[in-house]
Amino acid sequence: MALASASWQPPSGTGRGKPPQYWCVYPHAFSDDECERLVALFADLDQSDGGLVVDRFDHNVRKSTLVWIPDRDDLDWVHARMTRLAADANRDLFRYALDGFEEQLQLAAYGPGHHYDWHIDRGRGPVAGRRKLTLSVQLSAPEAYVGGELELNADGRPFQAPKERGTAVAFAATTLHRVAPVVGGLRQSLVAWIHGPDFV
Repeated sequence: MALASASWQPPSGTGRGKPPQYWCVYPHAFSDDECERLVALFADLDQSDGGLVVDRFDHNVRKSTLVWIPDRDDLDWVHARMTRLAADANRDLFRYALDGFEEQLQLAAYGPGHHYDWHIDRGRGPVAGRRKLTLSVQLSAPEAYVGGELELNADGRPFQAPKERGTAVAFAATTLHRVAPVVGGLRQSLVAWIHGPDFV
C-alpha cells in the first residue's frame, strides 16, 4: 500500500472554512440606564470580598468586591433578562441540557490592583459542579477603567471580550478565562451561572 504524499489533504467536511465558535456576544443586552441602575444597586447592597468556589479565598488568584442580587420583586427584570440571554445563547450555540439558576446573580467590582487570574467556573460541590453556562455583562463604560479586560481562551488563542457597556458574553463554564489586572478606574460586571446535569 502506497504512503500518502505530503500534499494529501483529508476530504472536506461540514463547516469547512468556518472558524469554530466558542461563545456568544450580545451587544446592547442592557441599556445604559439599566447598567446605571445595577451600578447603583451595588452601592446599596452588602459588599464582600470576592472569593473562589466552595468559599475559598486567595488574593493571588482573585481580588475583587462583590454583592449578590437578592430575589426581590423590583429586581425581577434583571432575572428575566438574564434568563432570556441564557436561552438565546443555548439556542444559538450550546444546546446544553439546562435546569436554570441555582445561585444568585452576582455584581462584581474590580478596582486598581484587582484581578481574577485564569480559571474555569465549573467547580466542585453540589452547586458549582453543575455550572454549565456563564453569562457576563459589562456594566462600566470602557473609558471608566484601564486594564480589567475579560479574556477567554478556548483554543490557545485568547479572545478579549468587547468592553462596550451593556454587552453580554455567554460561554461554557468550562472555558478558561480571566479578568486582567485593573490599572486604574473601576470595572463592574453582572455575572450569572446556568446549571444542568452532568455532560454525557
